[in-house]
Amino acid sequence: MQLDFDYRPGEDLPYSALARLREAGPVVWSDNLNGWLVSSYAGVREVLGDVSRFTSAGTPVAEVFGLEAMLLNDTPLHHTMRAVWARAVSVAAVQARMAELQANARRVLEPIASRLNAGEAVDFIPVFRDFVMEFIALSFDVSRENLDVFENWSRMSADTPALGLEEGSEAAERHNKARADVVALVAAEMENRRKRLAQGEQPSDLVTPMVAAVGQNGITEKMAADNLFNFILGAMDTTEKWLGNVVVRLAEDPELRARVDADRKLITPMVDEVMRFDTVAQTIQRRVREPGTELAGQHLKGGDAVYLMLGAANRDGSEFSDPDRFDLSRTGSTNLGFGYGFHHCLGINIARTEVVAFIGVLLDLFGPLRVAECDRGNSWGLWGPRGLELALAG
Repeated sequence: MQLDFDYRPGEDLPYSALARLREAGPVVWSDNLNGWLVSSYAGVREVLGDVSRFTSAGTPVAEVFGLEAMLLNDTPLHHTMRAVWARAVSVAAVQARMAELQANARRVLEPIASRLNAGEAVDFIPVFRDFVMEFIALSFDVSRENLDVFENWSRMSADTPALGLEEGSEAAERHNKARADVVALVAAEMENRRKRLAQGEQPSDLVTPMVAAVGQNGITEKMAADNLFNFILGAMDTTEKWLGNVVVRLAEDPELRARVDADRKLITPMVDEVMRFDTVAQTIQRRVREPGTELAGQHLKGGDAVYLMLGAANRDGSEFSDPDRFDLSRTGSTNLGFGYGFHHCLGINIARTEVVAFIGVLLDLFGPLRVAECDRGNSWGLWGPRGLELALAG
């Protein structure tokens, strides 16, 4: 099967591509991607849940995020590293920060009220980004200005993945410089926490526990640095795009907006259904371990690339009844937008609470909105608006 991730308006992407995938079969070969496409819910869960047969090593994410982070570690050491942040990212810990998140949402939303009330269309992407980046800055105790290097790297990686660039080219050099800036910032923050801990301080940010864990239970300096690099980057773009997808859904569905306005307890199931229906990470990659394996009747050779089509799996009719219908009352299977199994997203509680807090304040401050313009960028692999101008409806 031929598949590309180019976004072309008017082709109903990514949904038309996902439908073709499901028709082709649960596991099919793509010549142009030179890898296997896994589109069934059961198949995606099987791959994500079995690190003895499938690995992230050798995939683009390994090159982008660093080789020694928990995301790429398939040994028990993964759980050791994950445990460092477990309490800080628990439901209880994040819920305790709800008032802080709501105040931050008001800070970024209230200034645009006059523009909306005057009939102006406002680009909400900078608003989402300001909201997300401020929470990251507070959580990691990194200045908002210093986080610009993470934004630069995130934007550059999304626009032109480093692995697609010719070695030694000007674009590749820009990538290398951007990544080096991030690595230098992480190193500086780690050194700062190390000195403060040595002086008897006990900083409460998310950098400190990972720095304090270095030298314990097998955690090395490189592991700590790569995990911090991962965690900060992972908290940025996907949350912003999830917010964008939720706000677009509310703007384009007046009945949904009215229901959620009337019953704010529906915000959480609504944002989760948006993640199923408009999955942000439409695909993630794995590689088959030697000597190969079987999946859904197909033989996959060792070293083969595997594209896990999360968006397709989240619309698998064998798991979700009437999967192409947006349904606030869904029960049963959990969507795979945050992965599954060994490497299930560490920051899921943070991201969900951020989105719920932001949407609650948005509903409080503004009446129904309409989409004036929505720019989806050039790729549907990471699905969410890159530009989103909204105006008050009516």
